[in-house]
Amino acid sequence: MSTRFLPLLAGILVVLAALGWGGYTTWQSSLDDDARTSALDSGKKFATDLATYNFQNLDQNLSVVRDNSVGQFAGQYAQVASNLQNMIVQYQATSSAQILSAGLASADRDNAEVLVFLDQTITNTNSPDPRIDRNRMQLSLVREDGTWKLADVQLL
Repeated sequence: MSTRFLPLLAGILVVLAALGWGGYTTWQSSLDDDARTSALDSGKKFATDLATYNFQNLDQNLSVVRDNSVGQFAGQYAQVASNLQNMIVQYQATSSAQILSAGLASADRDNAEVLVFLDQTITNTNSPDPRIDRNRMQLSLVREDGTWKLADVQLL
């Protein structure tokens, strides 16, 4: 090979390396964006699941949250839900949630903090007229096996 082609070859290698690096960083950025989007979507769903129940299908409502919870929070939720279950059925309570606003406080590919503002409309036999509770929550999410799970909830 002639030495006059070496600068051309070097230039081609630099361009290919730059294109490769650009493609890699674009792919990494896309993964980060996908993680943030899915964390926010999951956080909104979990908040809605937490604040929505109906005494007629309470086991199903509670199991949705239980199945999507991990760690210490999963145990705490199971205990609180068990303690409230009889009262919810006894007073024929229902609750529905409407997300007003939600956003990410922080997020990476495996952890996220989601802030949710939601209105919870509650009825029961003691209070048949709907009552609206304005809830503000911070949900801590972790990704396990590619799926976001609820690791903690703080009412703000």
